[in-house]
Amino acid sequence: MRKTELTRFRKLLQEEKDRVTSSLAKHEKIIKHTDDQSGLETGKAHSNHMADQGSDEFQYETTIKTANTEGRYLYNIEEALVRIEDGSYGKCIECNKAIGIPRLKRLPYTRMCIECKEKDEAGTL
Repeated sequence: MRKTELTRFRKLLQEEKDRVTSSLAKHEKIIKHTDDQSGLETGKAHSNHMADQGSDEFQYETTIKTANTEGRYLYNIEEALVRIEDGSYGKCIECNKAIGIPRLKRLPYTRMCIECKEKDEAGTL
């Protein structure tokens, strides 16, 4: 991979890392009951009305699920940044062939080429 492409992917991944980190911080405030900005009753349901309590509980659980998904996404982004630094970025972890630039543009944190990923999903890898 050319140095200019690597620099572009590093910048893209770093920007995405910053965005996800900021989003996770907001979710953490809600989960830990410290959100003063939202105007919503934060954390577990504390409403006096049963319908409101159910809505609050649903929102709280949705926030936890979203934070969990974003946390896994952040982990993948950080792994990709490490691979850029150690020189293994853009190489499939299974076959060691170059991952196509179109795939990296779509999923810059990917660790497998499309062929190996298809085998992995089919359970034949």
